Amino acid sequence: MTDTDKWKKRFFKDLNYANKLLWFYILDDCNHAGIWDIDLEVASIRIGLDVDMSDLQKFKNKIVIFDNEEKIFIPDFVEYQYGELNPNSNVHKSVLNLLNKYNLQGYLKGSQGVQTTLKDKDKDKDIVKAKAKVKRFVKPNIEDVIEYCNERNNNVDAEKFYDYYSSNGWKVGKNSMKDWKASVRTWEKNSNDNKKASQPKQVLTAWQQARTQINNG
Repeated sequence: MTDTDKWKKRFFKDLNYANKLLWFYILDDCNHAGIWDIDLEVASIRIGLDVDMSDLQKFKNKIVIFDNEEKIFIPDFVEYQYGELNPNSNVHKSVLNLLNKYNLQGYLKGSQGVQTTLKDKDKDKDIVKAKAKVKRFVKPNIEDVIEYCNERNNNVDAEKFYDYYSSNGWKVGKNSMKDWKASVRTWEKNSNDNKKASQPKQVLTAWQQARTQINNG
């Protein structure tokens, strides 16, 4: 379910083309509690435009940046999807558990505005720092990649990952890589998706299908 009134809202109308696409992507990619793991490298690939932390500042009145700038929370997403959260509802309970885990419940309707983790008085200075932080990429060595894959306990072939990106100049598509750990997580997700897709589906014989129909009356 999506908010069709967004086209009429001043916040959305004032966004440029790239920011509108990024906002759509975040709303589609966040979890059911309106929490999005910040991965601007993947976001850039999927919307086809380069975005960085400064772009998230365009949403500063709509999001909460938390967890050491690793995640964002969108209060309006929860309020639009669920209305007032009811702890007796299993779906709502799952949302409440996540909000309580990260101390986010106070940002829902009734709170005094939404604050990001960036200090308002140093906002411009922090945005510049965020840009520099995103653009400054340090190439990992093979040991770094192996250690990170082991830490995540994933099935990514660390040597294959390292050889692939070191041979293409550490680029993702046509863009320079910004976060190699985010790329590892993308490989991890793609590997899991491919594994699920490759699992054989059970094929019933005509006899088995007939027996099932008989048993079902």
